[in-house]
Amino acid sequence: MQDTESNSATSYNVLKENPLYLLSLIQKYVKLELIKNTSICGFIHSIDPIKYSIIILEYQNEKFQTTVVPGHAIINVFEMNKELNIQPPRKLKPACPVDDSVIVKKQKLMSWFKQNLLPVTESEDNIVFGNVVILPPYNISDICTDNPIVALQVKNVMKNMPENFSCT
Repeated sequence: MQDTESNSATSYNVLKENPLYLLSLIQKYVKLELIKNTSICGFIHSIDPIKYSIIILEYQNEKFQTTVVPGHAIINVFEMNKELNIQPPRKLKPACPVDDSVIVKKQKLMSWFKQNLLPVTESEDNIVFGNVVILPPYNISDICTDNPIVALQVKNVMKNMPENFSCT
């Protein structure tokens, strides 16, 4: 087995500024360089959007060990290409209805944001603008951002959308 780094080290402080990139690291095999000249390798399970701690799954003795790495201890992140005979553990998605009503809700919400002069775009199933990501099923509790003030403002815009609002 041979490890090859796909990218040079990326400072974790720089990554914190890019929530979409952080989301893209989920389920990827990475090497985390930590303080005190230590490192840890494994699959990223999740990333805390407030303190930027990472839950990483290390493959040891034919099973995965879960480790929480505090965000302040991470210096660099290497996304690794690892020739493994193992697959990352399957992450169960929450039961979220992907039906026409969710698609309609997404379109209505995007139209509402645009009517309120917010430059929204789509990224996969997500609604994105600035450092805000809204995940399906597009409820107020599905707002992802590291700025609580921005989250509150987005929440207020969403609350103000009339029930009978129609996409135009």
